[in-house]
Amino acid sequence: MIHSSGRSLTLACAAVSVAAALPARAQDNAQDVAALRGEVADLKATVEALKAEIAAMRQAPSASSSSPPPEAQAQAYAAPASRTPAAPPETPAAPPAPPANAQVASAAGSLGVTASPLPGRDTIGDRITGASRPDNQSPPNDPDLKGFIQIPGTETAVRIGGFAKVDLIYDPRFVGDRDEFAVPSIPFGSKARNRADVSARATRFSLEIRRPSSLGNLRFYVENDFYGDGTDYSFHLNHAYGQVGNTYGGYGYSALVDADALPDTLDNWGPGGAIFLRTASVRQSFKVARNTHLTLSLEQPDTDLLLADNQTGAETMPDVVLVGRYEDAKGHLQVGGVVRRIGYRSEDGGTKDDALGFAVSASGSFSLDDANALSAGALWGKGAAHYVNDINGLGLDAAFRSDGSLRLVEHTGGYGAYTHNWSSAFRTNLVAGILGVSDGGLLPGDAFSESRYGALNLIWSPVSSFSVGIEGLYGRLKRQDGSTRDASRIQASVKYDFVR
Repeated sequence: MIHSSGRSLTLACAAVSVAAALPARAQDNAQDVAALRGEVADLKATVEALKAEIAAMRQAPSASSSSPPPEAQAQAYAAPASRTPAAPPETPAAPPAPPANAQVASAAGSLGVTASPLPGRDTIGDRITGASRPDNQSPPNDPDLKGFIQIPGTETAVRIGGFAKVDLIYDPRFVGDRDEFAVPSIPFGSKARNRADVSARATRFSLEIRRPSSLGNLRFYVENDFYGDGTDYSFHLNHAYGQVGNTYGGYGYSALVDADALPDTLDNWGPGGAIFLRTASVRQSFKVARNTHLTLSLEQPDTDLLLADNQTGAETMPDVVLVGRYEDAKGHLQVGGVVRRIGYRSEDGGTKDDALGFAVSASGSFSLDDANALSAGALWGKGAAHYVNDINGLGLDAAFRSDGSLRLVEHTGGYGAYTHNWSSAFRTNLVAGILGVSDGGLLPGDAFSESRYGALNLIWSPVSSFSVGIEGLYGRLKRQDGSTRDASRIQASVKYDFVR
């Protein structure tokens, strides 16, 4: 019985112990579950705070604003301190969006090219791009130098440029030149008949290379059109030169030419009273004051005389050109002159002579306001017909006296042009020019005496790379014998720039 009672007592004690332990264990489990639930709640709060912060950053009005709104910050830090994660690192401010011409500006900046101070100007014939400028500045029709491509690994940038242009031409009375309105070509034979033509010879192709150097900005420029010899579409060289800083050498405009003052015409010839010549030269420009430069140029001499078969031109020195130029945001003024030695020799060793020719010119442009602008040019000289638009190549540097000596031919001329911009897309140009020569009665009766030129156009440029225009032209030619002929032309042109 003692054993039975002891076992019963033992079992009773064990039962009491188990009964006492069960509530304690249940209490511990309940605490653990409550703790887990708290942790889960903390994690949910943290996730929601992070979601709210990300959403706030995405909806922020500025990319440069890196801080979340106050509501998101409050939610992010509302979680219990024991479970709050470390604050996420601030997102760096996004850089401002680059401008549309960022690549161009970066390339121009790397080349160290500054823009010409002249007011912006577009011309459908674009005589401006090929002109050399002080310090190789960018021209007023392309201040950003659009279209240049940087060669990887170098400081050199290249651009292939030019434009495609087609001219639709109708002459009520044939001018004599089917592509250009050249007044000296007006025929004097039988009555000229009307004529129509379509020409794309004015289409132009160019290659331009620029790079900085220790001697200054370097520019190499080549340009061709398709006038050829006037009968086909072969290449015709306009420019092929290099310029480092203010030192120029090659083939292109004479330093006396003022490309910024030439009028904006669909016709590619222009007024006769303008200085216009492409030639080989070497020149140096010097800055003498703010926006003021002086240029000294040595240019290819070319005596322009009506020579007999046994005579040849003779030049004993290069043409010397000196030009002063001032320009600012309103326009520019250019004054220049040329001194040249012309002459001829007879193959049989007989007659010969030399003479000193010269010419002076003044030209410029002025912007009246955003809608109106003026440009003009004037010239006077003796023995320098080689530099004048209408009479270059007509043998009018000098006339022959009966003893074979030379008498310099005097030439006087000028032109004016007015531009009105009706809107950002439409503009009109009115142009008038005159040129006359005086020889003392020594030139033959059928030689050039005077030309007059007039043009009126309307040009539409809805975008910078595309232009359409229509133009009316009038010309009058007078000979030394007093006879005159006139001619007119209606020309429409469509032009597409490769880069603009």
